[in-house]
Amino acid sequence: MELVLRAALVLSALTGCVSNKANKHKPWIETEYQGIVMENDRTVLLNPPLFAIDKDAPLHYAGEICGFKIHGQNIPFEAVVLDKMTGEGLIRAKEPVDCESQKEHTFTIQAHDCGEAPERTNMKRSHKALVRVRVNDVNEFVPVFVERRYQVSVSEGKLYERVLKVEAVDGDCSPQYSQICFYEILTPGVPFTIDNDGNIRNTEKLDVKKQSLHTFTVTAYDCGKKRAAEDAEVEVLVKPTCRPAWQGWNKRIEYVPGSQSKALFPHIRLETCDEAVWNVEAFVELQTSHVAKGCDRDNYSERTLRKLCGAIPGEVDLLPAPGASSNWTQGLSTYYSQDSSQIYWFNGSQAAQLPERLGGASLSDLFTLSYWLKHGLGGQRETEAVICNTMATGEG
Repeated sequence: MELVLRAALVLSALTGCVSNKANKHKPWIETEYQGIVMENDRTVLLNPPLFAIDKDAPLHYAGEICGFKIHGQNIPFEAVVLDKMTGEGLIRAKEPVDCESQKEHTFTIQAHDCGEAPERTNMKRSHKALVRVRVNDVNEFVPVFVERRYQVSVSEGKLYERVLKVEAVDGDCSPQYSQICFYEILTPGVPFTIDNDGNIRNTEKLDVKKQSLHTFTVTAYDCGKKRAAEDAEVEVLVKPTCRPAWQGWNKRIEYVPGSQSKALFPHIRLETCDEAVWNVEAFVELQTSHVAKGCDRDNYSERTLRKLCGAIPGEVDLLPAPGASSNWTQGLSTYYSQDSSQIYWFNGSQAAQLPERLGGASLSDLFTLSYWLKHGLGGQRETEAVICNTMATGEG
């Protein structure tokens, strides 16, 4: 009888260890957690640390923490229990996270105890706590220039506040690694400098005669001191000092009387020095520069022509109007004149022989012969002998 009673007591004690129906309390966790995870790591550092507390402790199962559950869609994290008795837990990434894809993740977490038996019957769950995990950037990208080659033209003789600006970008997500901290000109001895924003200016006045093209290389560094893998080339073309003016025209124009119309300035252009033009006005004034105003000579009388050309008083008219005392001009063809001046037309077959009396004793050893000639019009220009001159000295 005593043996049976003892067996019953042992069986009752074992049953109490296996099945504990005293799971009265839910686990408790903090209401909010802040976490940080590095791009090259999977463990999330939480503040405060992840611990779940159950007032049923130290009861077996009921006072132990068996798991943490994460709630949310497409959450790349999982939570594991490190110690059932203390309730310590850990959040880790299922796979490496990318700051450039998503900088922060938000989800909720819930703890549950082990229930009342190995089958986890009658498990109790804690409230849901908010978790925010920030993905810390790793400097994995290098700066990249927006353009591989920069070209600009500037006028000589000036100091510019900015000749041009180069720009590089970085694919990292954090301000520390995505910002370009400074630029550098790698080519030595060039008259240019660059600031931390990529602005390039000249350090001396440029001279197109000394050097018309400057070529140099620049690079960029992010704030993690990573340098651009490919540098950029800069070309600065120096232009002569620009002055707004008409270009491509000649002051002197040759024109054959009686020829067809002629364009005065077929290649003229206006240099605006790249400035905006609102209105253009041009005035053209033509002046002839020839004997008696060149082509205007037909508008002057014979007497006026002599005055303009500086003929001295006492001249002798070798070709006067035909008359009783000047019969050597008889038969010569005449040419139209606006002021009825006597103009003769020599066609190559006519000539006038001057009488000796025109000279007489009035001529000295030195004298001046003045004449006004106009070449005739024709389909074919020929060489003509207009005046034959013979000079002899001596007695007899």
